[in-house]
Amino acid sequence: MAEANSITGDDRKVNAVLTETEADMKANNNATLNEAKAATDKEHKMTLMQGLRLYPKAIAWSLMISTCIAMEGFDLALVNGMYGFAQWRQKYGELQPDGSYEVSAAWQAGLSNGANVGSIIGLFLNGWISERFGYRYTVISCLVLLMGFTTIFFTAQNVQTLLVAEILCGIPVSCPAVSFSILQH
Repeated sequence: MAEANSITGDDRKVNAVLTETEADMKANNNATLNEAKAATDKEHKMTLMQGLRLYPKAIAWSLMISTCIAMEGFDLALVNGMYGFAQWRQKYGELQPDGSYEVSAAWQAGLSNGANVGSIIGLFLNGWISERFGYRYTVISCLVLLMGFTTIFFTAQNVQTLLVAEILCGIPVSCPAVSFSILQH
């Protein structure tokens, strides 16, 4: 009988400790929520200049990502839209018997699919590189490579160089897409 009472007493102590722990957790959660609300209110009342001074790294990262997204759009979409421009055809096309310039269908297909070829290569590399160096460094490296490879477009003197630029730009374009989706989950 005394043994049963001691177990009951121990149970009461355990329940009291659990109740105190639960109360502490609720107090901590309430404190965290209050701090988050206060921080949100403070950020909403912040002026633009205060935000620029307070978050320079976030702003730099945002600019870098935005710039790379714009370059990716140039790489993957804009080049395909250039086939119709006379100046572009004259620079990268071949002179036709009627005196006009035309980029051959084979080169148009190559240019249209070059980024896809590079993306396939990049997808294979992304898994290994991400596991070896981590997703953040992979994304940063790919964005820097994309900035470098995009300059090839601006300096391309012939259609062959454009194809090389398409393939090279396709490699880093695929890496952040995979890494961002992994980072979100």
